[in-house]
Amino acid sequence: MFRMLIVDDEPIIVEGLVDLFQNAKQLDLEIYYAFDGQEALKIVRELRMDVILTDIEMPEMSGIELQREVARLWTRCKMIFLTGYDDFDYIQEATRNGAIDFVLKTEGDEPILAAVEKAIRLLNEEVTYEQLIDQARNQMQLALPTLQKEYLARLLQGEFDGAKDPSGRFAALNMKLSGKRPVYVVLGRVDEWRDRTTSEDKALFMYSIDNIVKEFFSNRFDIEHLVGEHHRMIWLIQPQRADQDDQAYILGTMEAIQSACKQYLKLVCSFVVSSEPYEWEQLPLKFDRLSLLFERGLGLGNEMLLSDERMFASGKDQVRAKVKRIRMLDHYLAQKDKEQFFAQYSEIMASVGEPEAMQAGLSLEIFYELTAIFIGHLNRLDLFPALSEHMNIGKLLSIGEHATWQEATLFFSKLANLIFDSTVEQTKQEIDEVVGAIQSYVAANLSGDLSLNRLSGLVFLTPFYVSRLYKMKTGKSISDYIMEVKMERSKHLLSETSMKVYEIGVEIGFDSASYFNRFFKKFAHMSPQEFRDSLKRI
Repeated sequence: MFRMLIVDDEPIIVEGLVDLFQNAKQLDLEIYYAFDGQEALKIVRELRMDVILTDIEMPEMSGIELQREVARLWTRCKMIFLTGYDDFDYIQEATRNGAIDFVLKTEGDEPILAAVEKAIRLLNEEVTYEQLIDQARNQMQLALPTLQKEYLARLLQGEFDGAKDPSGRFAALNMKLSGKRPVYVVLGRVDEWRDRTTSEDKALFMYSIDNIVKEFFSNRFDIEHLVGEHHRMIWLIQPQRADQDDQAYILGTMEAIQSACKQYLKLVCSFVVSSEPYEWEQLPLKFDRLSLLFERGLGLGNEMLLSDERMFASGKDQVRAKVKRIRMLDHYLAQKDKEQFFAQYSEIMASVGEPEAMQAGLSLEIFYELTAIFIGHLNRLDLFPALSEHMNIGKLLSIGEHATWQEATLFFSKLANLIFDSTVEQTKQEIDEVVGAIQSYVAANLSGDLSLNRLSGLVFLTPFYVSRLYKMKTGKSISDYIMEVKMERSKHLLSETSMKVYEIGVEIGFDSASYFNRFFKKFAHMSPQEFRDSLKRI
């Protein structure tokens, strides 16, 4: 939808043009009008305009002067000039200032419609699909390093965007890794920073360590790097061609890298290396296992180089991998994605089974992770009053309130359904409130400002969104609703009062009797007076 402003100091011309473009539904225009340049400028200062159709000769402010002000405010706005005579000097200046067309008032409706269609075509051509994609592609190139690291971090958290093979995402992000081949993982930590090392210095040192790692591995491995929590460095290393001695090579090379960091950067570093390449689906679980090596036993010392060979897989590892995804439940609640929420939730809760002790181990961790997630959403949606009516709040705050894990599972499931149902109802209620406020205001202000800009300000939403929301709810546009209300009110006043026809026109917002007559006849197929006379014959 485009916005168009019609400006002329002759009301009959403005009224005729408004009628013309209101009937031109194919143009999908939001129409505003003004009766002089100053009034037009006030509208333009408050609201972006796409097309302005203006008289060139007006008192106080000419169309040319208006054009200069509009060009300063809205550079993309297309100006079309109307004039009663062909004046070369005016045409030359208007064209020089960027006018796209010049139409004589005597030429009729078709040239005016054609000029506006041309303006809309130019607006569409300025921002084409291809241009937007090119701009996005250029911006993406600048943001690529950040996007790459964000995606790798999500993979380590177990988020696969519904696809088990991330090859497509790797290609889109210009990463050399393959989603079809397994990957080694190396974690790094600086054990001792130099004295007075600032945050900026740390970032520079970690960048230097990454350069050393890539220099050592570039001849036979593809490698990607990111920095995790607590300045922990992470490398995903994939052999370009699988070899049985890859793991020994990686360990030996990391030993050399450790020495290089100490010698050239004066930094003492520790590294943990995976003992085998991991499949991408295993990555979150394996990454957790590697991280644990830094947090206990030998990993607490300095200048360590460890492998995960001494760790072993267990049923608990599989459960841990599923529990790791619990943070995604927060995301699904926020996105109102009920299907994904319950698919993930059921898997997490079932993985725990029925624990021997409710208040210990994973069951305790999961319960209070869920408690934190749900309290956040219940507070944000102000649902605690509703919750207290349907459920025992104490069961949210204490795992001891649940006799079994199944009981706790059903409790959180019920809570989730309450949140999903309430968001649907809340959205419906807010839409109803917006529509109700607009309709009430229209009914009470038929002779006042009923522009889309005024109505959108009333409900604190953008004009375009209000227009779309209203049509989605009622099946009709706001302008159609306004016309219907004006028609109903005018019929009521014509039949129930002795007001003169022109007084009724003013009462429902028409500045001239001729404009009101044209409006009424368009909908009733008879003039207001003919309608009133027809009632007397009944």
